[in-house]
Amino acid sequence: MDSPRLRPTLDIEIDLDPDETMRCIREQIAGGPRSRRCQSKGRCAELYVDDAERHLWTPYLSVQADDAPGGKTRLHGRFAPYPEVWTFFIFAYGVAWFAVLFGAAFGYAQWASGEAAWGLWGVWIGLPAVILLHVGSAVGQRLGGDDMRTLAHRLEGLVEGIEAASKRSMS
Repeated sequence: MDSPRLRPTLDIEIDLDPDETMRCIREQIAGGPRSRRCQSKGRCAELYVDDAERHLWTPYLSVQADDAPGGKTRLHGRFAPYPEVWTFFIFAYGVAWFAVLFGAAFGYAQWASGEAAWGLWGVWIGLPAVILLHVGSAVGQRLGGDDMRTLAHRLEGLVEGIEAASKRSMS
């Protein structure tokens, strides 16, 4: 079983230039089922899991088209939690690390001045909080594994459609 990674990625190379690739992706998104939430602008696209299947741990896939050697396109996809989930985790990490650092500094100052170092409680509260947040994010990533595969499969379907369309236009 793969170990969780912070914001996993995937890369796909296509034989068209980036602007043409994104134009084809937009056409396929517009022609696809309305239940599938996707959007695209410029050289970027975002693919979402349908709202009915979405959970707290469900990621979305952000795709960017970059130039690759030989006039090709490298689609770089990055899985990420929804912005509200990401914001909560970053805020919670910040609060926990603040408790650790402030508790350590305040506790040291108390200890150095000969007082009871009760400020060290911030360290003993903050460190387990950081560990719990890290474990929680790993569990969420594992729970979202099926959603990540669904989004990757959806992107691969778009790429197959692009390749089929480019072959039809060449013949």
